[in-house]
Amino acid sequence: MDTNKLVWDLTINGDYYVFVGWQSIRGIGGFNTGGGLTMDASFGEAAAWIAEVVQDNLAGYEFVQWPSHGSHLLVPRLRSAEAVWIDPHGDATICPVGTLCDHADR
Repeated sequence: MDTNKLVWDLTINGDYYVFVGWQSIRGIGGFNTGGGLTMDASFGEAAAWIAEVVQDNLAGYEFVQWPSHGSHLLVPRLRSAEAVWIDPHGDATICPVGTLCDHADR
């Protein structure tokens, strides 16, 4: 299944609520979810929120290689105003959200 052509949506409605998702394409179902984030969020808060929303919606798909350490999925969290990936087994910070490929050796 070719997932390279997915069309992602980031939408802000008239009440300044933020939604993230993708459009259904080539037999892959779409999703769109909002809430828990407003236009007043910092960059770190927004990055952690989007990473968590996407993970919650995609982690069960067989074509998604989600970041993990052993059998534990990494979880996005906000630490010192920065969105980071955390290993929940030991609460260790792995790397900032968006830099997993640079830290693959961890």
